[in-house]
Amino acid sequence: MIKKMTKKLVVISAIHYPLTMARYFWNAFERRDDIILKVVGPFSGTYIPWNNGIHLNPKHVKTPDFPLPISSVNQRVPASMLDIQIGTEADLWLDIDAGWCVDGRPKAKVYAQIQTDPHVLKGRYNSVKTKYDKIFCMQNCYREQDEIYLPYAYDPTIHYPEYETKKEYDVCMIGLAYQQREEVAKRLILDGRIVRFGIGMVYDEYRREYNKSKVAVSWSSLKDTPARVWEAMAMKIPLVCNRTPDLDLFFIEGVHYLGFIATNDAVNRVQTYLDTPDLAKKIADSAYEFVTHGHSWDDRCEFIMKECGLL
Repeated sequence: MIKKMTKKLVVISAIHYPLTMARYFWNAFERRDDIILKVVGPFSGTYIPWNNGIHLNPKHVKTPDFPLPISSVNQRVPASMLDIQIGTEADLWLDIDAGWCVDGRPKAKVYAQIQTDPHVLKGRYNSVKTKYDKIFCMQNCYREQDEIYLPYAYDPTIHYPEYETKKEYDVCMIGLAYQQREEVAKRLILDGRIVRFGIGMVYDEYRREYNKSKVAVSWSSLKDTPARVWEAMAMKIPLVCNRTPDLDLFFIEGVHYLGFIATNDAVNRVQTYLDTPDLAKKIADSAYEFVTHGHSWDDRCEFIMKECGLL
């Protein structure tokens, strides 16, 4: 007799802008057939607080099961109120914390926090950490002894190579315009390079722009290793990135990426790729082979399930 599988109830609690780290967890958990997923939290519709606030295409919006007003980002919503909406005890409740979490402890066998931005929010995370059974930190260099390292990743349904796409740009740098990123972009443009630089391109648009580019450049803000590193590798775009403490935990410089410290280094590494396309292809292929074996958001969700005793 075949035993019927009992699905586990997983709740994701997060801020829901059109693009968030929580969205990738949401997508990956949704692809599993062994869980029932419920999603709660402040919901902004098309609005995202980039560059003092912009609105993205409505096609990028995904509405949680139990949306809260976006004004509740700055409030502590009682866990008991959300328990009533969920209706039953969760096997796993995840606060995917980018600046908001529930007040108190919800009804859950395992209550876990995912620190998505420890490079900027570590103090806030520490102020609430005692209520959690498990804590996952997404930057190892900011991880404390009682926390579990959970690196960023890529989404296989979004970040992949488009082999037929024509290369239109020398370099792609999509993201917030921090000073050091602007400096690299300006230097490359002065050198006559065609640079795709900006913000607002997400999901399929983001993939399309990177696939039009010969080189991807990543410069993190505070020693963090951004998701952009994993995404560029999964799209098979040769990557130039600043050296961060966590890179060596996974990647080998000169095999999976070319690293830099300062603006001049970054520009020179880009030039190396453009001057030696065989090397660029070799590194992009090696990085793709590595990152696509065990480093998707689906893999991260599997890891969470195991760590929390659900598998």
